[in-house]
Amino acid sequence: MHANVETLLNLINEMAPFETAEGFDNVGLLLGKRSQPVSKVLVTLDVTKETVGEAVRLGVDSIISHHPLLFRARKNITEEDPEGEILCELIRNRIALIAAHTNLDQTAWSGSACCAKRLELRNIRPEPPYLFLGELKENCSAKELQRELTKKLHYPVRCYGDENATIATLAIAGGSYDEGWEQAKRSGAQALLTGEVGYHTALTAIMSGFVLFDGGHFATEAPLIENLADYLQKRLDDVQYNVRFYPSESAPIGCV
Repeated sequence: MHANVETLLNLINEMAPFETAEGFDNVGLLLGKRSQPVSKVLVTLDVTKETVGEAVRLGVDSIISHHPLLFRARKNITEEDPEGEILCELIRNRIALIAAHTNLDQTAWSGSACCAKRLELRNIRPEPPYLFLGELKENCSAKELQRELTKKLHYPVRCYGDENATIATLAIAGGSYDEGWEQAKRSGAQALLTGEVGYHTALTAIMSGFVLFDGGHFATEAPLIENLADYLQKRLDDVQYNVRFYPSESAPIGCV
């Protein structure tokens, strides 16, 4: 059977309804047309020049990205700025672009949930809208957990707070959601892992006896790429669609 962009949109909408995205967000079909045939799809966190180059080399006809392009209104699309150049290259190569951002962040396919699985937390559970909590296999100090997070995320994780604090329950909010620490604390966590920690947020959390871990925006959401690609592949294989999904291997500078 043959699939098209509409097939992808319907499948994503089933797992992460587009209507649940935040009002400021830009999700759904951002480039291309719904009737465009699909046979190869690249799944990525960001659409960069490197990502587009990867897509062209693979010969894909569609990209599913977590972070959207056209996040802010534009009055023109020229190749004189990075986003305009990327959009023009996608158009030249007839590559459709779908974004699933804050709608995906609220599901079991989010970076938060995928991080929790990678860290082998127990009793993983959502705390809507964007947190996932779980217990560590064994209680440990914040310093010990920092080392483990750095190892599992392949990224130097920063710790804000008492490095001797005992951590039993960890909350995770992949990407940029340090403001979720208060909800995490109310939900029984002793620490929150997120991707960006602001100075003043860190100060307030520390004074309250809470621990924040900054794992980098990319590193705390990257686990969703392969998980999402595998899930979509299985769903379309089950209904015998001839589509292949590729998890992107591109990463921003300094991220591995």
